[in-house]
Amino acid sequence: MKQLLKKLNEPFPEDTSLRNNLFSVIGIGIFVTLFLYLIQPFDINLYPKDPLGICVGFGLVTIFASLIFEFITMYVLRIQKDMPTWTLWKWIVNSILLILFISVCNYLFLTFLMGWEMFNWHRFSFMIFSTLVVGIFPIVFSGMMVQMNAYKRNQIQANSIQSSLVPPAKKEKLITLTSQNNSQTLQVALTNIFYLEAQQNYVSICHFQEGKVEKSLFRNTIKEMEAQLQNTPFFRCHRSFLVNTELIQNVAGNAQGLRLSLVNLPDFEIPVSRKHIPALKALIS
Repeated sequence: MKQLLKKLNEPFPEDTSLRNNLFSVIGIGIFVTLFLYLIQPFDINLYPKDPLGICVGFGLVTIFASLIFEFITMYVLRIQKDMPTWTLWKWIVNSILLILFISVCNYLFLTFLMGWEMFNWHRFSFMIFSTLVVGIFPIVFSGMMVQMNAYKRNQIQANSIQSSLVPPAKKEKLITLTSQNNSQTLQVALTNIFYLEAQQNYVSICHFQEGKVEKSLFRNTIKEMEAQLQNTPFFRCHRSFLVNTELIQNVAGNAQGLRLSLVNLPDFEIPVSRKHIPALKALIS
């Protein structure tokens, strides 16, 4: 039980790219259409209208319901699914809610075909309950398999990068970082900057100063700070992080990507998104 709880609270590798999600949703809609047309459950062949057209209708309802659900979670609720806080149990809950939402939309579509007078709360509740009971076990199993495979794949990448790490440079090259409108400046040696983290309208700069770790908060964007750090060892490893690659001490993999530990900063790990792993590997190699 402890092992299961541990797995449920580990990061889950959600693909948040619009293109891939769109292809996945269309694929699900096509699968629903073909499944209903070939198997013809619920006596679809007895409906007065064309069975193929009805099956296509269910497929389209599935596609639009999925798109609406994703829009609500990502752009209305602003749920961030590419962060370490997006765990397996959250993905399971999200998937169950998605299936239930699709089921509700398809039931409403079925009621529309049969006539709204055929709507029945008992039948509706039974369909929702059946969908939940049938769907929860495949969802949990498939989620755990995806998480496990992603972890193994990323750990292999981490070991490859770890073997290519070199000691940090000793040259004390100074750089001056500025905030918007030059209202703040920070002059510091490159080897003393650990990482930069985006925090809404600000960027937190974690660096060594007078023998201890300090954080300076600049009003700026991570993109503009990245431009100031061109031609330096800094690498954009995540949408919220810039990391000093010369200070990487350890590389570990998890389901979402990689985690970096830095020299003199052992208690903090920096995430590396999956899409940035090849570039990081090429840079360090």
